[in-house]
This record gives sequence, C-alpha cells and structure tokens, in this order.
Amino acid sequence: MKKSANLSDGLTLTELLIVMSIIAFLAIVALASFRNQIFKGKDARRKGDLKTIQIAVEEYEKDHDCYPLPQSLVCSPGAGLMPYLSKIPCDPDTGEAYFYEHENSPCPSWYRLYSVLENKQDVDTAELICQNGCGPGLAFNYYAASPNATAPENGGSGPTPAGATTPPLPGSSFYGCRSGVCVPISWDPSRPGPECDPSYQNATCYGQCGKPETECDGQQ
Repeated sequence: MKKSANLSDGLTLTELLIVMSIIAFLAIVALASFRNQIFKGKDARRKGDLKTIQIAVEEYEKDHDCYPLPQSLVCSPGAGLMPYLSKIPCDPDTGEAYFYEHENSPCPSWYRLYSVLENKQDVDTAELICQNGCGPGLAFNYYAASPNATAPENGGSGPTPAGATTPPLPGSSFYGCRSGVCVPISWDPSRPGPECDPSYQNATCYGQCGKPETECDGQQ
C-alpha cells in the first residue's frame, strides 16, 4: 500500500497549514503588543513633557504674577521659558508644540495644556484623561492645568474659571501675527491645534505682534 502524500519528513499538508496558522497568529499578537508598547512609550513622554512644562510655567508665574503668553510655549526653537526650562519639548510624534489654552488676557491667571494620547486605555492617570474629548473642539484627551483652572469634563470643555472667557471653538477665534499684523488663523485638525504657533485667543494678539518671536510661521 502506498503512503499518503507528505511534503517532507512525514509532515502532511494539513499539519503544515496548522503550524503556519499558529505562527501567523503569534506574529500578529507580537506585533500588536510591540505597537502598544510604542504607544505607551510616546504617551509616557507626552505626560512627562506636560508635567515639565507645567513646573516651569508655575515658576514663571511666581516671578511675574501672570502665566506666560503663548509665544513662550512654542517648542521651536523652544527657549521661551528660560531660565525656568532650557528647551520647550515638542510632541514626540508630530513635532508640534503642545496646545496652550489660557485666560483671554495679556496677564493670564489660568491655563490648560493639552495633548492627545495614543493609548486610549491608559488607567494610570485616568483623572486627567477625557475619554470623550476635551478642550477646544473636543480635540484632546489629556491635559494639565493651573491649580485655579476648572478641569474639563468628558465630552466638553467644562465650566470656565472665574474671570476667564469661554474657550474658543476651532476655526473661529484663533489669531496669529503675520508680518507684524494680528490676523485670524485656522484650526488644523491634524496637529490638532491652530495652524501655526504662537496663537492667541484675542483679536489684538495682546499687542505682541512686531516681535520676531511672535511671528506665526508654524514649526520648522
């Protein structure tokens, strides 16, 4: 009697397919785990960046009795918070500055810093994660804020602190300095955030235009 057809060394086609299926499954699981670890690594840096900026901004406020204006939070070249912070960090994925929301005033009394975490299941800092989005346009899911700023609520920007104005909506209330003139600028959902830095939440740009560091040219 003839033996059944084998591929090599007695391994049947059915057995080979089973082995290949198992290998493919394990590869998919390994790839998903590796990808998740990359997300976690970037998110850890984002959370660390916001904490670092927050510490520097609070030190700035102690010396100036105001929180800084947006040009101090631009991450390229990133020297706006010296000597409190030698280099403003950028988002590790987009290379853009973290979004800085502040009181509509030339001397802000509160602020919020926003980012977008890739690991949506992060539970280590759940109290700072907006599962349904927060901030302007609900475009963010993680934030850090001054002690007097009301925390955003899930699915909304939350109540506004006393003396502050309502946070602007994307595409409607952002301004930047172009050639020394304060002009409206658009919202860029891919950042997410205003299309260039620094951006202001006031049609006068708080009189900051005309200075090289306030030109709204985007990140390099």
